[in-house]
Amino acid sequence: MSLYRKYRSQKFSDLIGEDHVRDTLLSAVLENRVGHGYLFAGPRGIGKTSAARLLAKAVNCQKREELIKSGSGEPCCECQSCKEIASGKSLDVIEIDAASNRGIDEIRELRDRVKFSPTSGKYKVFIIDEVHMLTLPAFNALLKTLEEPPKHAIFILATTEAHKIPATILSRVARFDFRRIRKDDIIKNLKKIIEAEKLNAEDAALDAIAVIADGSHRDSISLLEQIASVSKEITLKDVENILGMAKFEEVVDLLSLIAEGEKLQALMAIEKFTDQGTEAVQIIREIVEVSRQLLLLKISDGEAIFDQTQEKAEKLRILAAKFEAKKVASLLNLFIEAGQLVKDSPVKTLPIEMAIIESCGSDNRNEKLEMRNEAEEIKDEKPEIKNLKSKTPITSEILNPDIQPESGEKKSHISSPISQSLDSETWKKILDKIKEHNHTLNALMRDASPEGISGTEFIIAVKFKFHHDKISEIANKQIVEKVIEDILGKKYIVKCTIKDKSKVESRKSKVLEGPDNDLEKAAKEMFEVE
Repeated sequence: MSLYRKYRSQKFSDLIGEDHVRDTLLSAVLENRVGHGYLFAGPRGIGKTSAARLLAKAVNCQKREELIKSGSGEPCCECQSCKEIASGKSLDVIEIDAASNRGIDEIRELRDRVKFSPTSGKYKVFIIDEVHMLTLPAFNALLKTLEEPPKHAIFILATTEAHKIPATILSRVARFDFRRIRKDDIIKNLKKIIEAEKLNAEDAALDAIAVIADGSHRDSISLLEQIASVSKEITLKDVENILGMAKFEEVVDLLSLIAEGEKLQALMAIEKFTDQGTEAVQIIREIVEVSRQLLLLKISDGEAIFDQTQEKAEKLRILAAKFEAKKVASLLNLFIEAGQLVKDSPVKTLPIEMAIIESCGSDNRNEKLEMRNEAEEIKDEKPEIKNLKSKTPITSEILNPDIQPESGEKKSHISSPISQSLDSETWKKILDKIKEHNHTLNALMRDASPEGISGTEFIIAVKFKFHHDKISEIANKQIVEKVIEDILGKKYIVKCTIKDKSKVESRKSKVLEGPDNDLEKAAKEMFEVE
């Protein structure tokens, strides 16, 4: 038997971190005010189903009257009814997985079973897990039964997504919101299990397990069991190796490289993580967690307001001195968006590497200065190149190449197929507007650059095929075209191209592209853009 089943809560007092639920349910049992319908909502692995079984045990316990008189309200866990419910053999407790029994036929069958009286207990308890997975007709079929159930029936609905449940159902049940379990409570419970299983574990190892579990009691026990199957002496190194974690010190070193603008070294650090077997999702999770702690340090004037060892807190303070709060917030945005892109990326580390390259870029002031200097360098070049680099705001003359100048001479067309450029301010407005529609698309577009306007085509260039394919998807393309129409006041067809390496190298100005020479060079070296 797995550890999380072996150590499932058998009494209300065993519920961890859900005191508000425990106290309310115990009070209802003691005062004989148990309702006919409950909704247990909250993240996975925090005790929703366990609490439902505990309530079923408490109302059907054969020693219930004695326990109520004694002021306990807890199930005895000794009578036949309690033992059958604990082992899952009770005929009076019916558990239904709505994920695999979500249709109207299954609910109609349940309604037929509700009519029958309990076999041995006082109540027949129906526990419907992941109830949000039911279809709308199934919810409608359940509605009448929930509204006027038999006196012997209790419904307990459990869900991780309460917002998907119809309001008509919510209005007929008592809702209890379960919370993520605090790290200290998880560690405390793990120590009990370790003692019972005759294991040994370092405090740092338990701390790491609790962090990875992310508030889930069940996940923490499953992780402990996974590690304990390899070694009875659990160390932090075991946890990091077996679970593929990025070491805290290595993540701090990575962020330090980002702070110093060391692009290539930072990218090599990511390669080292993957060589150690750390998954891309885990790398991002560790970077986001440390960055979050940095941000908390910055806004609390150097005071650590999170649980951390003294050694780690000192390293964080040293690292925090290299960042401004605004820069840390920007890092968090970049890596959170990278996390959203990882699952669709053909190379899982690519979104991380792109986020690092962007985060290592120069600040806006230096970037603008460099752009001005480069604009000066090209001012005597070909007229068509000078026009492409212009920052002049978009006017009707720019949008329409065929407008005649005042002299009456027809405006000559440049040899390039791109006849108009786009200033950086307007491009920023387009990106901001796209973000209102789709955050993921905005992240993709930030790596793109507007090559210009040719007739009715708005040409966008990207460096990677992945970005080209995603932006060219019909839904994404329609969003971009709609935003461009709103900003420019004219309808264009968006055409996405992959940048030609020779053209990129020949261009001196980056008014439309953004990253500096070192940034572009690093990207080419790492990704071998063709």
